[in-house]
Amino acid sequence: MIKIKKFCETYILNIIKSWLIYKAPGLFSILEIKPSSSTIIITCRCNLKCIMCKQWMEVPREELSTDDWKRIIADLKENGINSVHFTGGEPLLRKDLAELISYSFQKGFVVGLTTNGAFLSKKILSDLIGRGLRSIAISIDALNGEYEKIRGVANSFKHIESSAILIAEKRREFKIDAYINFTLMKDNIKELKNVKSFADKIKLPLAICLLDKNSFLFDLEQNRSKFWISAKEDFDALREALIFLRQEKIKNPKSLIINFPAIDFIEDYFRNPRQKQIPCISSQDRIIIDAYGNLLGGCMSMGSFGNIKQKKLRELTMDKQYKLAKRNMFYKNCSGCSCGYLFNIRLYQPRIINNFFQRLKLSWLRNKDG
Repeated sequence: MIKIKKFCETYILNIIKSWLIYKAPGLFSILEIKPSSSTIIITCRCNLKCIMCKQWMEVPREELSTDDWKRIIADLKENGINSVHFTGGEPLLRKDLAELISYSFQKGFVVGLTTNGAFLSKKILSDLIGRGLRSIAISIDALNGEYEKIRGVANSFKHIESSAILIAEKRREFKIDAYINFTLMKDNIKELKNVKSFADKIKLPLAICLLDKNSFLFDLEQNRSKFWISAKEDFDALREALIFLRQEKIKNPKSLIINFPAIDFIEDYFRNPRQKQIPCISSQDRIIIDAYGNLLGGCMSMGSFGNIKQKKLRELTMDKQYKLAKRNMFYKNCSGCSCGYLFNIRLYQPRIINNFFQRLKLSWLRNKDG
């Protein structure tokens, strides 16, 4: 009953709200979607040199202290946020990560982590889970030498492979949420099948992330000119990959963290990342804070709206500039990005209906074959 109530209070309510304010913008301030989740970019430092990311290129600055983060995490809780996801950079470069995970869990948050896996060990992962970690994603965009080309560090894949296997083992042992993030771009379309086979072998589901070129993390010339899917031959290869994803989704639905409408969305996104007809509900549901305390709202491409170390979250989110930006995020008055695309499609009415009928058809075909 609790799960059903939560489902109705969040998912169903947000579907109704988003449909109403999309159709009648005058209702936006009345039916405002309140954030329930947070993403904390706990550090901008990283041990890898990924070709599509510029964080490792930035000159390190003084990051927030442990006490700063504890005050911010408590502030998030007071404002109705119920989940916190630590990312980076590479979060495990922070020596206080385990302490902050423990603190977040004690405050009642559902705690998640995205890592490149380079610093994971059985002891470290067991400790993090013991302190309250309930979700972990490891980023793998290719295997072996191709992985090392993308991630920019030679001889790095063997340990990443071991980390992924370790995560899979802990997923089964502790029933935590765990998966592999695959960032799809021109240079690794051909690697998708290999990574999916690896994920199936170790029994971790695969999530499909899409290359970005507009948010501050990925605002690089090569993401526009070199790695973006744009030429006819690129789209031919992409369509083949999407057919593969559909087949895999039919064969083993739980092996992929993506639904059929989201698979259909991928080609549309690379042709036009804005996709204005799909409101950005993800930006309304989420609060993003960087390693220095800057509030990025729910989007990484619209700049900062003040510093949460200097002001309380409520004060920042009540500011006129933030409210205007939040409205612009929802209606896609922006350059467009892929951040949160799975979340947006799950709450976009035409795609919900599309997914329902595709799943109904799939169920009918299975029963017929059986």
